[in-house]
Parts: sequence; C-alpha cells; structure tokens
Amino acid sequence: MLILNFTKMNKLLSILLASSLLLFAGCTDLEEELNSALTKEDAVAQDILNACSALSAAYDVLRPFQSQAGTWSLQAHSSDEIAGPTRGTDWFDGGAWQAMHTHSWTASHAHVGQAWNDILGGLFQATSALEFNPSPEERAQALYFQAYYTYLAVDLFGKVPFREPGEDLTQAPAVLSRTEAIEKVIALAEEALTNLPDLRYVNTSGCQYTNKNACRALLSKAYLNRAVFAATDANGGAQAGPYTFSQSDMSKVVQYTDQIINSGTYSLETNYFDNFAPDNTTESSELIWGYLNTNASAGDIHTRWFMTLHYNQVPSGWNGFVTLADFYNSFEDQDVRKEAEIPSIQAGGGGYNAGFLAGLQTDASGNPLKDRLGNDLDFSAGFSITNSNEIQGIRAIKYIPDFVNPAGPANNDYVVFRYADVLMMKAEALLRSGNAAGALTIVNQIRTLRGASALSSLDEEGLLAERGRELYWEGWRRNDQIRFNKFLQAWAEKPAGNATKLLFPIPSLALATNPNLAQNPGY
Repeated sequence: MLILNFTKMNKLLSILLASSLLLFAGCTDLEEELNSALTKEDAVAQDILNACSALSAAYDVLRPFQSQAGTWSLQAHSSDEIAGPTRGTDWFDGGAWQAMHTHSWTASHAHVGQAWNDILGGLFQATSALEFNPSPEERAQALYFQAYYTYLAVDLFGKVPFREPGEDLTQAPAVLSRTEAIEKVIALAEEALTNLPDLRYVNTSGCQYTNKNACRALLSKAYLNRAVFAATDANGGAQAGPYTFSQSDMSKVVQYTDQIINSGTYSLETNYFDNFAPDNTTESSELIWGYLNTNASAGDIHTRWFMTLHYNQVPSGWNGFVTLADFYNSFEDQDVRKEAEIPSIQAGGGGYNAGFLAGLQTDASGNPLKDRLGNDLDFSAGFSITNSNEIQGIRAIKYIPDFVNPAGPANNDYVVFRYADVLMMKAEALLRSGNAAGALTIVNQIRTLRGASALSSLDEEGLLAERGRELYWEGWRRNDQIRFNKFLQAWAEKPAGNATKLLFPIPSLALATNPNLAQNPGY
C-alpha cells in the first residue's frame, strides 16, 4: 500500500511538473507529453486526477490574466485607453510597453509569448477534462472552457492549435484558421449551453466554474465578432474593416443577450465601482463570470492598482500606466465612471478617488503629496512613451484597492463578463440591424445610472465611445476598436498602422514545435 501511494505521488508530481513547464515554454511537444500523461488509461493517475481537477486547472488559467503583462497587455496596451510610458530607467523593460503602445511588437515579445502560453494552457486543460469520463455537467463546462480559450486565441493570434479528445498524440495538433475557429467556438458553446448550471456566478466548491449566462455572453461575443473573423485573406491575414455584419448574426446576439436579461438574475449596479470592489463577489449585481479571488488565495488582481499609483500614494504603487488624454476627455465631468469618491479608499488612507486621477494628488487628510524629487504630485494629461517624468500621465483606479491585503492576495474578483457589457452588446446588435432608437434607449439607461447626460442620437462612433467609457481597462477595448474599424488609426504617440497589426505574431518557439503552424503575414 505504501508503494502504491508513493507511485501515485510520483505520477502526480510528474504531471504537475510537466504542466508548469508547459506554461513557461508553450511548446507543442511538452503539450503532447502532458496530454499523453493525462489521457492514458492509467489507473493510478485516474485515482488522483479527474474531470473536476482538470476543470479547476482550466479555471485557474484566469489567474495569470490578472497580471499587468501577458494577455491583458495585448488586449489593453495595444488600444487607445492605456499606455506604459518609460520614466527614466523605470518601466523600460526592454521596450516591452513602448512596443505594445506603438504597435511595433515582434514574435519574440515576452508578453506575446506569455499570452500564447496561458491561453493554450487553458485550452489544453479544458480538453484534458474531457478525457476523464466527465458527467454531462462537467462535460458542458469543459466545452465552455474550450470555447472561451479558442475565442481568445483566434481573436489575438488568428490561428488555434486544437486537438480533439482521443486524437493521436504522436501527431502535431491541427491548426484552426480564423473562420474555422470562430465556428468551433460557436459549436462548442452552443453544445455546452444545455448542461451548464443555472448559477448567478461560480461555485468553486461544487466544481461549477461557469454557468449558462456566461456561455450566453460568450456566444454573444462570438456572433458579434463573427464578421471580423470571416474577413480573412487566403494566407490567413486579417482584413481591415469596415465589416459586413449579417442580420442573422445580430439576431443571435439579441437572442442570447435577451436570455440573460430576461433571466432576472442581474441588474445594473447603482454604485459603479462596486463591480470592482474587494467585496464585489456579493455586492455587485452585474457579475456574470470571473475569477473568485480571496485574501487567502488569489491571482495578481492587486496589480490593477499597483501598476498605476505613485510610490508616495497609499498603497505605495509602481507609478506606471496612464490613460490617454483623448480617452480621458471623452467623459463628462459628472460621469461617476470618470471620478467617484469611495469611502473605503479614504478609510484606508488613500486620499484619492476611483476612476481617473488627474491634477494635484493629496493624502487622506487633504495634504498635497510630493514626488520623489519634492515636486507636487500633479498628474498631467501629457506624457512621452519613451521619456516621461514621475508625474506625467493621468492614472486610473478601476479596481478598488483591498486595504486588508493591498499587496495581494486581494479579495476583488477578476471580472470577465458583466451585465453592462451584455446590454451594450444588445445595443450594438440593434444598431447594426437598423434599430438605432432601441440601441439609444439601452445606452441612455446605462448613462443615466452612471450620472452622464442622455444622448439625443446614437451612431457607431458614439456606441464605441460609450463601450470605452463603460468597459475601460477591462480587456475589451482592442476587440471593440477592431470591430468598429478604429484600431489602425493613429493616437497619442502611436502612428497609423496596417492590417498586419490586427493579429499578433505566433511566438517563434510555437512555430518551431508545430509544423502545422505558419506565421501570420507581416511578421
């Protein structure tokens, strides 16, 4: 019996080691080794691992998404909502943030490789869950995770190495094209929908890591962007817009968003920043799906305030990222999404508001703060992506610092899908279907609750701007800008680009280990 337990432990340690190596290397042959270890008819491994543990691993891939680098960097720093200026010797990081802002990244960019590894690691874990005789509900969750990570991969990279359960592990996985991948996303998610739990959020103790409405939100995203992925050249390159959105796709968006709306499970949050507060698990009425963080176990959600607060603010931050002046100026002054007083920040000694931090910064007693050279900590709108001082750039506080454990693990859940996004997706589908009045009603419903004035009319440009104001720094801006044909335009210190930048390059190591992969055009 002791020998059997020792064997089990060695098997488990081998699997965990291979899994950790996969996340760092993103290497196809490592993926095959791990997949083989997990899927063979091995009674010892079956005693230790099961579908639920694989689902837990797939869910835990959302942990690294909370970092300031990797997937979030590709989604946010490539857009017009955020920049990472170099400040003297601070934040140069080999030019990583400059390259992401100016769209000059290459296949060797560290964030590109990290995002690829994380996303395909999640896809691998989801596929693994299907190898362990899952229950119908567990199978549905695995299908959902397959769909979610496939969606992220096709959105960012345009190609998805995808292996069906039970495939020959000695062969490199086939690679889905953009058009094949979005159809796979839809098929997987629609199959998953029937047997997913009808939860408001997640139940990690019950191996229920997702729910029906999260799947409906994902399907809404897929149908909303289907035309974008369909606009693909024969060589796999992405085409710039404007795109032709089919009425059948827009009807599907309305169908799935209406199912969420009519479920009566969610409502717009009266206090906007409750969606991102340390107690958002219970306080937010908008959270559909995200990563359940606690003060005992969490991802790096604390980076959301550390990466922007100055060294002399509370908690002491890293004095990094800023928003662009044009983005900041798109908000009305009375819009609470721009600025809101949060009692927990004052109680914690912060002395600043949620939203955007502009102008002279003070401590909790109202005393002006200084930078490290003794100058007033006066955040200005302008910045240089290559040579900024300590105080240049308007900062953003979207997630409210958890003053119980500000350096992490923090208690704020990481938000992936929330109700306001669902409403905005429905509004967009209505607008693209010719129902501007219906779209305007939804947008004004949100704006009124956020303290902004009602709009008298709505067009595509106005809807994109409103999505930016509602969802800033949540990881959807790049996706939105591409769909609205704005991503290749010039903005502060970023020149106009060409269609090659609609996709990121395939990391060099991935190309070397999978002969079915080809580099995206232009790299």
